[in-house]
Amino acid sequence: MIKLNLEEIRPGMRLARSIVSESGELLLSAGNVINERVIGKMKEIELSAAWIAEEGTEIAIPEETINEQLSLQSQFVVKENSDILRQVAQIKTATQANIKAILADASRFKNIIAVEEIKKVIKHIMEELLGKEPVAVNLNSIRTKSGYNYQHALDVAITAILLANKLKYSQREIEELALGCLLMDLGMVVFPVSLLNKQGQWTEQEMNLYREHPALGYAILRQNDRIGITTAHVAYQHHERQDGKGYPRGLRGDNQIPIKTLSPKKDMIHRYAEIAAVADAYISLLNPRPGTVSPQTPDEAMRLIIKSAGTHLNRAVVDAFITIVPAFPVGSRVVIVEDKKYRKYTGYSGVVARTGLLNPEKPVLLIIFDREKKKIKPWTLDMAEEEGFKIQFARLQ
Repeated sequence: MIKLNLEEIRPGMRLARSIVSESGELLLSAGNVINERVIGKMKEIELSAAWIAEEGTEIAIPEETINEQLSLQSQFVVKENSDILRQVAQIKTATQANIKAILADASRFKNIIAVEEIKKVIKHIMEELLGKEPVAVNLNSIRTKSGYNYQHALDVAITAILLANKLKYSQREIEELALGCLLMDLGMVVFPVSLLNKQGQWTEQEMNLYREHPALGYAILRQNDRIGITTAHVAYQHHERQDGKGYPRGLRGDNQIPIKTLSPKKDMIHRYAEIAAVADAYISLLNPRPGTVSPQTPDEAMRLIIKSAGTHLNRAVVDAFITIVPAFPVGSRVVIVEDKKYRKYTGYSGVVARTGLLNPEKPVLLIIFDREKKKIKPWTLDMAEEEGFKIQFARLQ
């Protein structure tokens, strides 16, 4: 199968994977032949992309980072808690006055988050992620507009778990960090859906409201006895910057490896939040909020992450992050830009079928289209065995 965005999907194609909402509702079934009605449904739910069945592409089925049932369970538990918090907040219009009122008295949120249920899900995620070799960031999530926040939270948590594991964090520390990542955007429950789903750029007033969500999230989490203060600081500080130009408090970082110290420096970003910030930035580049900016390819996203190191993101965390992201993640669209061996395949394109075992920069490809973008009989190209090829990421057209 191959991942296509909405503009590439045509009547007559067949879904390779079902489309399921964050609440577990089956929206579109795998195996269905796509017609204009189905495409209309995809547009209605603002699907980011879909996995399409292609004859001969069975090798290109990417292994899921975590199984689909656990993914849905994770998203559902975040959605369920968000819905309850939204009802408790009882805010129809987000204003600075309303937000200040909640910050002044957040006791309405006392112990209403199902913390133990979320922790149980996190333990299952960690068992799946950390029981695999090699451990690497290889995400292939499909998003709908309504489920964006919940899939985003899950992808950030997955990435942060893998990064914290690379940094030799203990299991307890990883659990605390993952809980913070899953819940770090809960402060947005006070914002109307119309604002969160707004197409295009926000006004300065809307952006100022949005910048309150870390403080709101922290206030909500601190009202729950089973959530530690370090976990709550992930929500509070994930938009702080190393150079002190972040929000909401203008904290600074020292670009050092984020290790626990006996005497944490005052006004410095918490180490959990530094890891969450890198994970959040990468996932946001790959899958930006619908209707805002175009998604970046993995290499473009990585270049921007590296560029942000030292000023925005902790440089030592970014250095560790680079080592767990494959050069060409499975499922990525690529194009051959140089063919010195056969001198006839430049411009041909396909997908990454497997990560190179010995050299991550030389994956196994499944070539599907010729240079005219016409479909051909799929064939495999193992770059570790075939010398003289150079590839680069190709944007979904």
